[in-house]
Amino acid sequence: MMKYTKVMVAGAAIAAMAMLAGCSGTAGATDGADFPKKGSSIEWIVPSAAGAGNDVLARIVGPTMQESLGANVKIVNKEGGSQIIGLNYAANSKPDGYTMVYTNIPSILGRYLDPTKKAGFDRESFTPIGSFASNSIVIGVNKSSKYTTITELFDAVKAAPGEISVGTDSRAGDDHVNLRILEDELGLDFNIVHYNSGADKIAALVSGEIDFALGGVSSFFGQYESGEVEILTVINDEPSPFIPDVPTLASAGYEVEPMNNNFAVSVPADTPDAVVATLEASLKAATEDPAVIEKLEGAATQPEWVSADDIATLWAEREETIKPIIDELLEEQ
Repeated sequence: MMKYTKVMVAGAAIAAMAMLAGCSGTAGATDGADFPKKGSSIEWIVPSAAGAGNDVLARIVGPTMQESLGANVKIVNKEGGSQIIGLNYAANSKPDGYTMVYTNIPSILGRYLDPTKKAGFDRESFTPIGSFASNSIVIGVNKSSKYTTITELFDAVKAAPGEISVGTDSRAGDDHVNLRILEDELGLDFNIVHYNSGADKIAALVSGEIDFALGGVSSFFGQYESGEVEILTVINDEPSPFIPDVPTLASAGYEVEPMNNNFAVSVPADTPDAVVATLEASLKAATEDPAVIEKLEGAATQPEWVSADDIATLWAEREETIKPIIDELLEEQ
């Protein structure tokens, strides 16, 4: 299993800028050597609403990329269709580096592996430029919930199979897949309720419409800090630095592989290698910028650099693992 290196600030920005300089050689314009042109604009497509988690993080990282690239980085929200609209737009854009898009792993898998969503793209439609952060998966309950520990919740699920309700942000999305993994690994049976977005899922949790919800720690953090939501567990080997007092699932005696999201960014397939390298270096430098790190952590998101090559490998591995699970979920509809 690949080991990914956590962000280290010292010296990394220098190396990244050296990469940027190396990408501005004398090769012809058709290979992207003159990218980006002075005064040009690069669209960062956010396939979700303004103010949502992805949007907030893009607006933290984008300005620092803009400084290193010497070009405008414009955050463009294209929401709808469980992110399909924005992803389709990016996949069909000119492969010149002036359009990039979130391709978060594993959430993007459910967008194109579910044929009912009619996505006009797949993994081969994109070339990753890297991932700048990660997010541990947690389980949360309403502040008034009678379940105060993950053991109490799972014991209740075992006592009443199919009755304890849990929300997801979409059918066959990463929440749904992660819940199926928990069901299979731990012998549980949830009453799974699908919502149109992560915001809708959290609203249902806060209102008491569902018994619990699963998702990235950053999506729960605001409601956790305000006291509207209690987080029962982190599905990881180590506690989250943002909620250090919340126990891990492993510490409660449950054996499940760690779950997390990678905030990956890609460009359309066939984008020239020199352009990909320039964008990768800029994203890496931004990820390692102390001001960006502080803001990402303030948004309960762990800065963590993963290279373009490693993200491409991770994407292929996760697709191979998750596709059978999504196929099974779709057969049950």
